[in-house]
Amino acid sequence: MRLTLTLLLLASPATAQLAAPLGNPDGCAHILGEEATKENEVAIVAGHLNLHGAICQITAVQTGTLMATCPGDADSRKKVLGITRSADGSGVTLTLPDGSVEDLFPCE
Repeated sequence: MRLTLTLLLLASPATAQLAAPLGNPDGCAHILGEEATKENEVAIVAGHLNLHGAICQITAVQTGTLMATCPGDADSRKKVLGITRSADGSGVTLTLPDGSVEDLFPCE
């Protein structure tokens, strides 16, 4: 089931809205209403990317690439991230614009 949701997430932003929320530990904590460090939050929920406290609209998901529009000045609004299925198939791995890597797993 999780593999199916992950594949749907990688298919398109429209189907990403149907997938379960995915996040790193701080991203999931925020989603679940728990204490989280905003600067560390990374999560995908209902077609949106929470990237270090900024809520970005996912505009496209193509093979290996996630594109999003975030708040901010014109030069920093568009984000292009790498996205792959995690090694165990239960989540995704994002490569952020600065080159850092975040593993996102279902928030439960």
